[in-house]
Amino acid sequence: MRHQASGLVLLLLTLLPGSPAAAQGDIAARRPARPDVALRIYCPSGTLRVTGWTKDSVAVSGYMDPSLGRFFIGGTGEGMKLGIETPETDATGTAVLDVSVPRRARVWIKTANADVEVNAVSGAVDVFTVSGHTRVAGSPSVVTAESLDGNIELAVESPSARARTGSGVIVFRGVISEASASSVSGPLFIGMEGKISRARFETVSGEIAFKGDLDPDGTLEAESHSGNIELRLPEKLGATYSLAGYAGHLSTEFPGIPPAPAKGEWRFTVGSGQASVTVRTFKGKVELKKK
Repeated sequence: MRHQASGLVLLLLTLLPGSPAAAQGDIAARRPARPDVALRIYCPSGTLRVTGWTKDSVAVSGYMDPSLGRFFIGGTGEGMKLGIETPETDATGTAVLDVSVPRRARVWIKTANADVEVNAVSGAVDVFTVSGHTRVAGSPSVVTAESLDGNIELAVESPSARARTGSGVIVFRGVISEASASSVSGPLFIGMEGKISRARFETVSGEIAFKGDLDPDGTLEAESHSGNIELRLPEKLGATYSLAGYAGHLSTEFPGIPPAPAKGEWRFTVGSGQASVTVRTFKGKVELKKK
């Protein structure tokens, strides 16, 4: 009888909420939340997927390696935190988290090397990773993504999008009014469906490739120290162009443009000249092509 009672006590302890055993393996949790809840999510490694839904609650499902740490969730309907708390020593293992949030939620995400995917969230989205890859799709009110080494893809319709990485690839697609992207050595690939009102792209050694259009009074700036810069714009865009390639290699497909100088600054105007396009590179090529 004594052995049976001891076994029953051990079983009950493992099932208590908050106990180490309950925090291991499968994860399932749900909390009520306001439609615009502010949510902070921590996932050190593995995969994190955040999806907007029409319910006024936050739901989490997934799995984590027991060695990674323990899962936690807390806060109120107005502000909430959830994720994985790792021990002070180096943690190993990975996690897979699927988080459903109200569509208007404001989401802040931090990871070490987890891959992050955010879909169908219309509130502000802010993602920081060290080496994980980031993909955001949908219509966030503003999106900011930063990674030291990971790739960043923003396929969004948003008033404002910003991305920064060290050696990763940055890809912008969709309709963005104000866009900003920078890297050290990673390339920037920007393909816009709508017109941009303000854009700035810069790298140290990575290439910049832009395809899109500007508002009548829009501005576009692209700068690289040694990377090539290629812009594909409408031939009839009314803009003032200021292109600088201090090692030479300036070219355009636009007709009726004065010949480019051997090197240095090249200025010309198309149509009304109301929009502004400014390009700078010291060692790379500058190519202006027809969209």
